[in-house]
Amino acid sequence: MLSLEKPFREKLAALYRSAPLDVPSFHRKYKACGMGECAALCCNGGSGFYMTEESDTIRTLVQSHRDFFEKQGVPISQSPFTEEVDEDTGAISLCTNTRDVVYPPGLLPPHFPSTACMFRRDDGACTLQVLSVEQGKPSWWFKPIACWLFPVELEYDGKPYIRVAHASTDEYIDDEYPGFTGFTKCGAECAEGKPAYQVLEHEIAALSDLLERDLMKEILAYKETT
Repeated sequence: MLSLEKPFREKLAALYRSAPLDVPSFHRKYKACGMGECAALCCNGGSGFYMTEESDTIRTLVQSHRDFFEKQGVPISQSPFTEEVDEDTGAISLCTNTRDVVYPPGLLPPHFPSTACMFRRDDGACTLQVLSVEQGKPSWWFKPIACWLFPVELEYDGKPYIRVAHASTDEYIDDEYPGFTGFTKCGAECAEGKPAYQVLEHEIAALSDLLERDLMKEILAYKETT
């Protein structure tokens, strides 16, 4: 059932172990955010998946841990997913469903809806993370990879490409929506912050382990030669 068991890890590594690494993006400065500051704003629109096994795991968790999610205030009476259709290819991808939430005054960007991933608890905590910890697993065990890695991304323009997300490369910008990444606390570049490879040290270490690739070594080698 676990999406990070051996077959899944091997498939993930095969897809992204040799992916190009945008090293300069890990040297931009960011600021680590805390739950009390951001209220999990990055969960505003739910989370997509890099691999179908991730959604399969969540579907199984909802069925097998109904009592847990009900006690956490998660509305499991609704589907855990929404479908997104690619207008060019017609391909359907899944995203965790959302529900209406109330954010602290002044926190929500004007173009963000008052929603969050359905697995976000009212206090901002991720119930998938809470369940992972309760079962003695790493805190990100049941969470979508795209969620716990953010603002690190594994794809760009539909192809394997490891980078730190940035407002200048936000793929969700259009005439009516000015972007997502740059309006979140953890995705906004910060001149007074620290290099992303320091702020995201734990995420980089976990990803390196999954891909069997020393990403930090590659990132620091760039620093030494520039």
